[in-house]
Amino acid sequence: MTAPEERADSVTAAYEHIRAVARKRGSRLPEAGIGTRGSARRPAGGVSPSRRIGRPSGPDGRAVVRTDNTESIGSVLGDEIRRRGWGRPMAGGWVKANWDILVGEQIAQHSQVQMLKDKQLFITCDSTAWATNLRLMQRKILQVISEKVGPDVIAELKVFGPSQPSWRKGPLHVKGRGPRDTYG
Repeated sequence: MTAPEERADSVTAAYEHIRAVARKRGSRLPEAGIGTRGSARRPAGGVSPSRRIGRPSGPDGRAVVRTDNTESIGSVLGDEIRRRGWGRPMAGGWVKANWDILVGEQIAQHSQVQMLKDKQLFITCDSTAWATNLRLMQRKILQVISEKVGPDVIAELKVFGPSQPSWRKGPLHVKGRGPRDTYG
């Protein structure tokens, strides 16, 4: 067996030879200290990620091809939505689906979003009193919507009370005097 001092000299000689060859080629010189007895600082899994040498390989030993030009699905969908002009209809759908979050549970129980046309949001309420309250709260509701969805999506609320029942039944109809003073 060789003594530990002789082994250290041969390792040092080999290291110096590698550095000399690297200097001749103009390559990067290997750092001193990497690969020496510093294994106590390494994580339990082996080589620390900052000290990996060479190219990473997959489980079959072939080189791993990394492409850094991948985009997130959110950015791809966002680009497609903007390109096709779906921003406003999707915002209207979000407002309709999350109406209870925007105005609160109590108001959402008594009102319902019907549609978004241009920059107008059409809302129906189950009583005239709730329709009047929503008309008074219109500025606050529009502020909340613009914070959540974005500005210039909805500019006006069209609030309607309950619709009167239709007495028209069947395909044939004769005009009459109507319900008169019953629903006033």
